[in-house]
Amino acid sequence: NYGSFDAGARLVAAHSEAKGSGAILGGDKDKYMLSPCSARKWVVIALPEDIKVDAITLANHELFSSTVKEFQLLGSMKYPTDMWFELGKFEAADTKQTQEFFLSEPNWARYLKLRLISHHRHEHYCTLTSIAVFGQTVMDDFAESMELQQGQLEDMRQRVHSATSSPPPSGPAAPQDASATFAEEEAKRSG
Repeated sequence: NYGSFDAGARLVAAHSEAKGSGAILGGDKDKYMLSPCSARKWVVIALPEDIKVDAITLANHELFSSTVKEFQLLGSMKYPTDMWFELGKFEAADTKQTQEFFLSEPNWARYLKLRLISHHRHEHYCTLTSIAVFGQTVMDDFAESMELQQGQLEDMRQRVHSATSSPPPSGPAAPQDASATFAEEEAKRSG
């Protein structure tokens, strides 16, 4: 989870009406971000390094609050910025369980902006207990790419080896090397 305090992530900004917004990175089920549901709710998270984000989880364990319904995840390589790119729009179920959301196209980001667009139920407060961010570091991605290339290279070597080590076809339909045929005919004449 690259979106936790333990991994080095930090909350760098939140909407002005948010209370306890840093709790979403802490992993404590008894702490949460609290916001009036009528507010435009968002947070910006700095990841510990550039991450190729492929999934996130959200959880809300607070019983007497509205839960996230629709939300948008944006990414950027720098902050502050006005140039956010969309990583995905998602819809969460009305549950107190942790929910997983997979990006249709994993993408690199150093900063994430989570925009909470709508909510389930009609409570005055909306809460969010945690967010977790999953993906690969640059080194993980490089190592995976090298393994893939190594596998492709080994496949190619095996194909070349099997093509060069198999005996040439024989019989009347087999093509013959012109120089070998000429040498055989010369040997028969002189010999």
